[in-house]
Parts: sequence; C-alpha cells; structure tokens
Amino acid sequence: MVQTIEEALRVGVEAALDRLRVARVGARVEIRPSAKPEFGDLSTPIALSLGKRLGQRPLELAQRLAATLEASLPPHILRVSVSPPGFVNFFIDEASYAGDLAEGILAEGDRYGHATARTGSKLVIEHTNINSNKAAHVGHLRNACLGDTVARVLRALGNDIEVQNYIDDTGVQVADVVVGMQLLGREYDESVPFDYFASQVYAEIQRRYEADPSLLERRKQALREIEERGSATADLAKDLSLRIVTRHLRTMSRVGVAYDLLTWESDILALGFWQHAFAMLRDRQLLDHPDSGPLAGCWVVPFGEGTVTTDTGERSSDKVLVKSDGVVTYTGKDLAYQLWKFGLLDRDFGYRRWDRQWDGSDLWTTTSDPAQRPPTPFGHATRVINVIDVRQSYPQEVVYESLRRLGFLGQAAASVHLSYEVVALSAEAARTLGVPVEEGKATYAFSGRQGIEVKADDLLNLATQHMATKLEEQQAAGRGKSTDPATAEALAAGAVRYYLLKFGLTQVIPFDFDDALRHTGDTGVYLQYAYARACNVLQRSGAAPDAGPPPAILPADKALALALGRLPATVEEAGARLAPAILARYAFDLATAFSDFYEHTPPLYRETDPAMRRFRIRLVEAFRQTFRNTLLLLGIPPLEAI
Repeated sequence: MVQTIEEALRVGVEAALDRLRVARVGARVEIRPSAKPEFGDLSTPIALSLGKRLGQRPLELAQRLAATLEASLPPHILRVSVSPPGFVNFFIDEASYAGDLAEGILAEGDRYGHATARTGSKLVIEHTNINSNKAAHVGHLRNACLGDTVARVLRALGNDIEVQNYIDDTGVQVADVVVGMQLLGREYDESVPFDYFASQVYAEIQRRYEADPSLLERRKQALREIEERGSATADLAKDLSLRIVTRHLRTMSRVGVAYDLLTWESDILALGFWQHAFAMLRDRQLLDHPDSGPLAGCWVVPFGEGTVTTDTGERSSDKVLVKSDGVVTYTGKDLAYQLWKFGLLDRDFGYRRWDRQWDGSDLWTTTSDPAQRPPTPFGHATRVINVIDVRQSYPQEVVYESLRRLGFLGQAAASVHLSYEVVALSAEAARTLGVPVEEGKATYAFSGRQGIEVKADDLLNLATQHMATKLEEQQAAGRGKSTDPATAEALAAGAVRYYLLKFGLTQVIPFDFDDALRHTGDTGVYLQYAYARACNVLQRSGAAPDAGPPPAILPADKALALALGRLPATVEEAGARLAPAILARYAFDLATAFSDFYEHTPPLYRETDPAMRRFRIRLVEAFRQTFRNTLLLLGIPPLEAI
C-alpha cells in the first residue's frame, strides 16, 4: 500500500516520541502544511498539545523531538526544524518523494485510495425514496447522488454495502394521484412521460382540494383501500407506482446511480411487518392509546415533555404511529422497516429479480410472496444509514428512540440519519420557471403541490443539449475531438452530480441553471476536462524512457505530488464524516494542481532531459490514475477525450 509523506511522518514522529519515552496520552500526531514556506513543507503541532497535557514547555519538547528525528530521518525528509511556539517542521526531498509516490500509485492502480482489508461490517444505505406519485425533481437527485457517493466511499473503505430504495406506494401522495385520476377523468395519452402526467394530476387535485375540502374524504377512503388491497383502487395505485418507479430508475441511471434492492411499503404492510413491530411495542407497554383529547383513538409513542428534541432545539411532542381511523403513519412503517434492516423482526420479504441495471448488476425487489429467495440475504446490517432531508429529523429520531426503548441499544446507536438541507430555486431560476420573484428574496422553495419544481429529467435534458452545443462549437473551432451524444450525456451527468455534491450537508443549495452548467471554475465539467487533458498529454508524450530521478523539480511538480498523496486520507475523512463535499473539494483541488502543473512546466513532448521526461510522464500517469479513482468515487464519468 502506498505510504504518503504524511503517513510516513506520523509513524516517524510516534517512534521518536516512544524513544524519548514521552507518553502520547491520547493525542494524535497531526501532520499539516507549514504556516510559512521558510519553516518547511509540513509540520506537526504535537509538542504543543503534549506539552500542555504533560506540563512541559512545548518549545523545549519540540527541540528534543526534532533532534531525535534528525538522528534518524523519516523517508524522503531532508531536514527537521523547530519554530515557536513549538512546531516541528519538515523539509521534503521533493524529487525522490514525488517519484516514489508516482510509482506506488501506479502499482496500486484502481485500488489506490481504497482500503486493503475488509472491515467485516455490513452497511445498509437507504436513499432516493421518492414517493411513487410524480416525476423526480432536482431535490431527489441530490438525495440519490449523496447516497450513491457515500455508498461508493464506504465500499472503498472495505465495508460490505447494500443499497436500498424504499418505495412509499401506500402513502397520501399516491392516494392523491389515484383520487385525481378517478375524479378528474384524466387518461394518459402518452403526450408526456407517465411520471410527468402523474405530476400534473397531483398538482391539479391539490387545487381541487383547496376549492372543495370535502373531497379530502375521498383521499381517506382511497388510503384505506390501498392499504387493505384487493380493490380496483388498490390495483390502480399499484400500477401507477410500478410505472413511475420504472421512470425513476431510468432517471437515476442517467447520473450513474444503481441499487441492490427496491423495498415496497405495501409489502411491509401485506407481510405483517408493522403488526409485528406494533405488538413488540404494545407488549412492552411502550404505547399509549388515549380515549379522549386530540389523540383519542390513536396509538402513540409517549415521549413526554422534553424527552426528545429536534435539530432546531424545540421540544418534541408525542408521536402518532396509528391514526384513529386505523391508518399507519409514515413513522410507524419506518420503525418496522428499521427493525427489519437489522434482522430484528421474525419475518422476511419474498424477493424477485427486477432487472439488470446500467452497470451490469442485478436489481432485486421485495414481494409479498415468501417463496422466492435471493442468493444472499438482504438486511441483517451492522449499521444503517438513512439518507433523508433535514425536515425528517424528528420522525427519524422517534424511530431510533423506539429502538432504544425496545432494548436494541446497539442497533439504535448504529442507526444514522444522514441529514441534508434541501434544494431551492435561486431568484434567477425561479424567474426562468415563471415563479413570481420578490424584491430581496434570494431562494424559493420547491412545491410539488403548486407545480413549482425543476424535474430531474428536464435538468439533465437541458444539460445534455447545452453540452452538445458546446462540443459542436469546439469542433467547429478546431479544438474539440468529439460530438458523440454519449460524451454530451456524460458531461451533463458529471456537471449535475458535482453541483449537487460540492455543497456541504448543512447548506441549502440555491439551484441556478447557469451555475450548474458552467464549464470553468468549481464545476464538474472542469474536472472532466482536466482528466481528458491528462490523457491527451500522455498520448502526445509517448512512453517514459529508462532514466534515474531528476536532480531537482519545480514547485508545480511538488504541489501536484503532494496533492496526489492526499487521496487516501481524504477518502477516510469523507467516509468517517459521511460528507461527499470533502471528496468533491479534493477533486477540484487536485484538478487545479494539475492545471498549474500543465501551465508552469515545459510541454512534456518537448522535454529532452531523459530523467525529467521520465519523472513527469510518470507523475502525469499517477495523476490520471488518482483522478480517475477520485472521479469514480464521486460517480463522475472520466472521459479520455472531449
């Protein structure tokens, strides 16, 4: 496995502290860039943290540590220095480090940045989870891209990953479309995709509800019929959901998202999952069933004043799991599902293969037929990650608290809500869609009820057309190599994925068409062009000659090498924090380092010094490999020619 300079230094500093018999008392040796170039290339503040804990003067401890390190220099270190108030600094032997790193990266190939051993843990990651009543919009794309990237990163870190897409096919929104189709007399005429048609029906029935609230009784009746199954209404809901989910899967495949299992809410109800979970709660006297007041006739998880708080710090109220009319709430079904994910229910789904996906993998679906079985069991996770936006923080906490109260403390602790902020329209995007824009208001919330949203396929179609036009312009100017529609699709997918991943989880994305599709700056297209440029440089340069290392290298060479060495630590951090934005930022920094290298070193195909030619060809090859691995972890297609 490639050992980066930071890892080598960390090991060397720990060994030096052991030789000095200085206890680390839980402090981690951190290696970071030096504050000033004259101090060195890298430094560690370990003497500062240990000095305070051990009652020693940090500067004196740093001097003792530096002397010990000087006596036995770590690999690729020329010398060690000390700077106040207690930093130990390191000067790198740039040429030897960069050369050895490049060779190590190329030896590992596609495994560079990945763990060398399996963790033995099985992680279930649930994401996408679109109500099967309308077309996917850009907010759903953010969920899917986040979940898919987290799955890729955690798989690279040696975990067994199972990705599930929960299909809410028995909820209120599905009932609304069913009622709309029944009441409005709308029939599908194939003038638009079916999921777009359902979106129109959904928005239209919301307007009818507002005009005539008595129609809400039809929704309640439809909900009951859907849950009870066996009626024309239930059959219509199932057909509606099947057709829309097929469309959703096609949409997500356009941005490189795949799944292992589709889990249907209707199967959770049909197979008695909820009834079993309900019995567990009731038998342990964890539910209330008030006979008066606003919750009369409901089955309630009694949290009481202040037992659970939301992310905003507000006190939570008791949570209804079953309404007075017998309809199970989302939270009730989520609790049964969470218990199943950990293998805590004494029952299982039936299964069948749904389809072969774009990446060649099999997609399975749950069924209510227990006779069918997959080759390996689903569920039975050691950790569960639910990718759901921040608005569902309280219901998720209710589910996890219910696990704790049932006595499943380990599983409750291993339940993770990967919460993220929503996507909103920028003022310009809202204006483009015809939404009234107010003075001074920067963002506008999506609303499926009002028909205010950016459909995922509309965005991807727009992005693809935009990229196709750019490719044609480039070729007409003699600068482009491809007008292949597949290249335009790949550029569009990369642009959209990167735009949705680069924002932190706590940031509301102010969606803007122009910003998402830019070709320069912090964009997915910039990354894909950097990769294609590296491929072109290597194609023009030919094979690396046999030669020894160069005596000296330029700052741009060194900066690129240091950036290449950061991939393993970046993947670990992104996985530990479940934060794809960390990996996205690294990708941009690495692409920028390569662009600086390209601009500030002589063209490779003109290099006459065999040692320097070999060094730089191998360095660019290492960049191409590292960047390819990074792009694939982000789900961005690496294009060899654009």
